[in-house]
Amino acid sequence: NAEPTSGTVRGAAATPKAIIEPSRGKWWNDLEGKWILTNLDDEKKSLQNIPDDDDDILGEARKNAENTTKPAGSITASKVKETAYYDALEIAPDAEPSKIKRQYYLLARKYHPDRVGKDDTASADKFKDVAEAYQVLSDPELRKRYDVEGEDGLSADKTNVAGGPAQVAPAMLFAFLFGSDKFGDYIGRLAAATSASVADSPDVSAEDARTVQRRRVARLAIGLAERLVVWTEEDYDGAKAVWESAAMDLGGASYGTELVRLIGKVYSLSAHQFLGATDSGVGMPSIAKWAKGQYAHMQRSGDTSKAKREGLVAGMKMMTTQQNAERELAEAKTDEERKEKQAAMEDAQVTGMLNIMWTTTVVDITTTLHEVAQMVLHDQSVSKYVRKRRGYGLKHLGEIFMACSTPMESDQPEDAKKLYEEAAFAAMLETVRRKEEAMRSSFVH
Repeated sequence: NAEPTSGTVRGAAATPKAIIEPSRGKWWNDLEGKWILTNLDDEKKSLQNIPDDDDDILGEARKNAENTTKPAGSITASKVKETAYYDALEIAPDAEPSKIKRQYYLLARKYHPDRVGKDDTASADKFKDVAEAYQVLSDPELRKRYDVEGEDGLSADKTNVAGGPAQVAPAMLFAFLFGSDKFGDYIGRLAAATSASVADSPDVSAEDARTVQRRRVARLAIGLAERLVVWTEEDYDGAKAVWESAAMDLGGASYGTELVRLIGKVYSLSAHQFLGATDSGVGMPSIAKWAKGQYAHMQRSGDTSKAKREGLVAGMKMMTTQQNAERELAEAKTDEERKEKQAAMEDAQVTGMLNIMWTTTVVDITTTLHEVAQMVLHDQSVSKYVRKRRGYGLKHLGEIFMACSTPMESDQPEDAKKLYEEAAFAAMLETVRRKEEAMRSSFVH
């Protein structure tokens, strides 16, 4: 049996305000740090003359990033032993890390199988090449060794640095860093993608970033409300058919299943909270009850705190694992034992790195979609009846997305799929819990 948490106690103590604000149609906006009213009709009007790519805010930074990214060959090749990886990313050997990340983002999007088709072998080779180049040049130690010794310097017998070229599948690397263009209507442009597109430009202020995020949430909320119309008009069979088709289509993208299921979980939890508050009239129910059911569905073992620990300290685990692996590697007595230890260390390094990337992406998506759901479910441009119908529709949409199956041709191992599903679930719950804590802290001010 789940024990009451400190958050539950604080929520109960603050019940009066928890009732008053939602009863006025307000929801807690974590980005703004206050209770707000939402009218999606007004939001739609405010976005009418704003470019979808937010070029009015990001345009100058994008141009500056383009102008300051030197083309390959702009400095003499004699400064480094090889330039193949720099050439693959179309940058000079003295490019800054932010420019390397920007070029990888732009070129990987350009040649991504989801965009050009899986039968385009030339693009597939280019996609693989830019991923391999990015994995080396984004790692300071690997890049330094590559500059001095070339690709030969990255071989296992010449470096103890785990994660050499092509350690991560190109499609996985891009998906875990930047999501997928195919999911634009559902998750928008990830913060990491926006940052990469402007090469982490200082010209984009914190307030600019908040404005871009507000627009992202508003656009997604408008789209989600339109997606739920078929349900609010009580065409339940039609809704199910459309949503199942969408889940299947999205799941067919590279590592799309993980993203579809994550979206489904956020939708499901948001609907659970809204409908629980609507039915009971005493505020949002604890997420523990919802989480318990989801854990059972995932057939997981272990408790919630363990899952959170494992999902949220990935960086520390990665460093510790690498240190232990390096010590064991140094103690290896034979070449065969050394090769085995080297392979184990590289696997641990890659898993840890991907866990960090994936957790960062999950937090971004969860934070965004939770606010998207609040805007849709508290939209004052429609009646209370329609808002409640949206809640039930969102619940069913979430269930359909959570049930998304892995494509038959997927080559991702089952243990890897479970690892990233569990990490996503832990990070998602922690993100929502923190948002609720921020909301509850507002009760005492």
